[in-house]
Order: sequence, then structure tokens, then C-alpha cells
Amino acid sequence: MGYAPSEPSFKYWRNKLRKESVEALNWVDKIPKEKWTQAYDGGRRWGHMTSNLVEAMNSVYKEIRSLPITALVKATYSKTATLFGTRGMDAMTVLASGQVYSVPCQKRLTDAMTKAHSHVVTRHDRQRFAVKETEDPREGRPKDTFKVHLEEKWCDCGKFQALHLPCSHVIAACFHAHLDYQVYIDDVFKVANVCRVYEHTFQVVQGQMYWPTYEGPKLFPRPDMKRVKKGRPKKNRIRTEMDEFGKKERLCGLCRMPDHNRNNCPNVAGPSS
Repeated sequence: MGYAPSEPSFKYWRNKLRKESVEALNWVDKIPKEKWTQAYDGGRRWGHMTSNLVEAMNSVYKEIRSLPITALVKATYSKTATLFGTRGMDAMTVLASGQVYSVPCQKRLTDAMTKAHSHVVTRHDRQRFAVKETEDPREGRPKDTFKVHLEEKWCDCGKFQALHLPCSHVIAACFHAHLDYQVYIDDVFKVANVCRVYEHTFQVVQGQMYWPTYEGPKLFPRPDMKRVKKGRPKKNRIRTEMDEFGKKERLCGLCRMPDHNRNNCPNVAGPSS
């Protein structure tokens, strides 16, 4: 339902959910659709469904989350600066090769053009077309006929509005009318604009000898809060309240009763006389 690009496809998956669980449907309906669906967001998501930045960066900081505060800040700064430098150089390399659009954009366009060759187009006027699919779109839906309005940047499939990229139906309509489909690609997908994202680099932190003298309170670590080095360190993801849902009660390994373990089990048999 969240990834559905159009309102009809959203309603289709909503009816599927209704057949599975009415309680789940009632729970979902309490959340405003503009906050989690592509069909009702007005084209603001651009195909991105990750809205929680913490979840998106959870794996990035997996190796440094157990460090002290100062070391954590320094590691975060270093990793971000390295990421910006690497991504910036990659974008400049693509730009120097003469490519106009980013690699993800080109992959989507290539897939759309492959599908466009199997469509049948009926032209109604200079801007309106009816595009009929003749092959399985491999998108979990049956073949259908879609209205394309180039001036309004509209296609019934919803991808044109959600991704701001020409879908296969728009490309087929442009081929039929001998128009350039690239004029309907948003400028944000151009490599030149991607390079502008990484223009602002992170400054190199100089050595401590160049730092100004610090005058203020001094903080000292608490020895009782120091991490015990015994055993293998755990590097699992940060757990939230979602991990507590359906948590099983821990039972004793001997008597299978709660509130104790096999080391202090009160029901263990004593020594034989």
C-alpha cells in the first residue's frame, strides 16, 4: 500500500489487506495517508519511502555506537567527511565521462524504454494519448490501458507523478509523437546537480597544538560505568519498543518455571544420602 504509486493501486492492496485482517486495516486507517504512501503524498517523496533518519543511519554507525561521547563525535565527523569525499569524486567522474543523468536515473529509463517498445499508443491530440500494454508489466497487476497527458505531466499508472521521471507509457507516447522524452526528466536527476550536493566539504580538524586554550569545567569518566572487557562484545542493532512486542517469558532450564534460572533453581534435587 505504501509503495503503490496511484490511488487505484492503493485501493487494490487495501482491499487485499481487508480480506486478510480487518483489525490491521483499522489500525492502518488511523495513520494519515499523506505520511506513508506515495499515492497521496502529492509527489513529495520522489520514490523514497524511508522517513526515519535514525533507521537509515543505524547500519552506518554500527561499529562506533559503543564508543565514548568524544570519540563518537569524532568518528561520526570522520565517516561523514569520508562519505562526502567519496561520493563527490564519484559524481565528478560520472560528469567528466559526459553522462547527463545519474546512474540510478539511467537504470530506470532503460527499464522503461524496454517496456515501451511493447505498448500500443493511440493519439487523441498533441498532448493526450491512450497507451495499451500488450505484455505482462511484471508489477503484480494485470495489463491495462493508461491515459497520458504530457502537458499536465500525468499518467494513470502514477509513476510519472511519484518519481518525476517518464514511465514506460510516457516514453511510448513520446516515441509515437516523435517527441523528446528527456524534457520530462526533472533536473534533480542531472549529474551536475548531484555534484552540487557535495560541493560543501568538511574542514580538516587541525592538531591539538593549534587549538585555543580551554577554560571551563573538566569532566572525568565514572569508573563504575566503564564497560567490562570480559567476553565477546556484542554489535547488535539498537533495539526499540518494537522488539518488545511478543517477547517471550524466560523460563528456567530445569523446571521450566519463571523468575529464576538453572543456577539458582529452588526445585533442583539435592545430593543423594
